[in-house]
Amino acid sequence: MLDTERLARICDELITDPAYARGKKRYATPVSTEETIAIAQALAEEVEEGVAARDAQAERQGFRVVCQKGCNSCCNVLVVCYQPEALRIVEFLRKPEQAQTLAAFLSAYGPWKAQAGDVPERAQRAFVEGDQAGYDELHQNHFRRAIPCAFLVDGVCSIYPVRPIGCRNAHALDTNARCVADPPEPAQALDFVPLARIVHRATQLLHALHNVKSRERHGQKSVCVAVHELLAFPKRG
Repeated sequence: MLDTERLARICDELITDPAYARGKKRYATPVSTEETIAIAQALAEEVEEGVAARDAQAERQGFRVVCQKGCNSCCNVLVVCYQPEALRIVEFLRKPEQAQTLAAFLSAYGPWKAQAGDVPERAQRAFVEGDQAGYDELHQNHFRRAIPCAFLVDGVCSIYPVRPIGCRNAHALDTNARCVADPPEPAQALDFVPLARIVHRATQLLHALHNVKSRERHGQKSVCVAVHELLAFPKRG
């Protein structure tokens, strides 16, 4: 059983000093893969609570969040994540009851990567180099090409319970007709400050934890690429 006090201490230490997320300081305490996944799960749960509060606020203001099962326009986005979230997805896919989900992803990955080309790697380099304009343009071009995520099965997310925070935070109000590349008018979204703070903290902590577990500093990758690479290695502690 995991030591919850130890996990809380790790999170407090990593979030208190921004140097850990920036890669300027090395965290001295080893963190196991199991602990990393547990922290990623806890952060996802915090975001879910924030999402529920945002949706309730939208309803109070007379709006309606239209994101429902089968609505997958934003699944053409090049979703990125840090290693902790990728490790959680890998753990999910390696469960015996998810054998079909794993097989579907492995089958879909090759065609997805062929379509995506080197955009995931170029976007990662732009992120590391701080080229925000180049990073944004690569993501927008990928979205324009309408390449479905390799985790989509019959239009539905096959890893929904463990999807990254970037997917959890995405939403549209009233209509999803504008959830396309270069729409005449952008999709409406609710600017909910409490959730924005939760997501910011979670992202910073995931970044810091990534730097604990990986030699690739600031290695934010496409979730499809990151998971596929981790699946190539045996389970480690």
